[in-house]
Amino acid sequence: MKKFFVLMLAFAIALSFSGCFGASDDGRPVIRIGYLPITHAMPLFTVSDMVADYSDFAVALERFSSWPDLMDALNGGHIDGASVLIQLAMVSKEAGVDLRAVALGHRDGNIVVVADYIETVQDLRGKTIAIPSPMSTHSMLLNMLLAENDMSQDDVDVIQLAPTEMVSALASGSISAYVVAEPFGARAVTLDVGVKFAESHDIWEDSLCCALVFSYDFIRENEDIVSKFMHMYHEAGAFLERNINPITYRVREIASRYLMVDDETLELSLKWISFADLNINEAEYDKLYNLMIDMGLSQSPPRFNNFVINHCCIGGQ
Repeated sequence: MKKFFVLMLAFAIALSFSGCFGASDDGRPVIRIGYLPITHAMPLFTVSDMVADYSDFAVALERFSSWPDLMDALNGGHIDGASVLIQLAMVSKEAGVDLRAVALGHRDGNIVVVADYIETVQDLRGKTIAIPSPMSTHSMLLNMLLAENDMSQDDVDVIQLAPTEMVSALASGSISAYVVAEPFGARAVTLDVGVKFAESHDIWEDSLCCALVFSYDFIRENEDIVSKFMHMYHEAGAFLERNINPITYRVREIASRYLMVDDETLELSLKWISFADLNINEAEYDKLYNLMIDMGLSQSPPRFNNFVINHCCIGGQ
């Protein structure tokens, strides 16, 4: 599977083109960024709201329905950046696509949801568990949860399932548990079809999940605009952290544009997530780097200094 994934990435590189930096109707340069409609991308949604009338540049958010579709667009140069699972971006970098991670999308907020008859990890033996992607923090969290209880993925039936299908799959009994990004964990709980079994920080403290990444060519060619964008991105994270407990009207209004979620689910979802300090910490990244190798997800993931450019360093790399 790993070889096939790398070959597909190489094919995407061969077809890629750079510099899709366009202009808005009023002549402002536009940063095109891909996303999936998940709570983990709230800082990106908030930045788009903040820059709506910004004089220097505009932001065009492009919605995707799956990680493979988003990564095809990013690797092929059809978008300038994306809010994406950091593992997918790391493997793309390993395969030769020059991406750089510039910030986190969130902290925490990955939930293990189980059917109400699951009371212990041992109860999962022989059961079907869904994850959104093998190349994800969700898969890694499942590995770690099982390992802590002398089990492995060989003891369960792991399937890949779109997050939008997980709640109904749990309700129908076709799966017994799933590990997923928000708001799909909270949705099962508010509908009373699932129970929160564990949060990500219970299994892996300071885990990294979604990151904001850009093409390195795009960063180098547009350092001033990217720097301004990233300043606002961190402002957006700080704004969210101040306004999600309790949730303010503006946060609800921003979320309503991008997430098809009711107020109860949104409120629960945001209780499990933090948007404080979205810089990528080297020690936290190095732990992810080592786990990627140990779990067989990557043979040679990019090192921190060759992949991460935090806001303070844009223009100095």
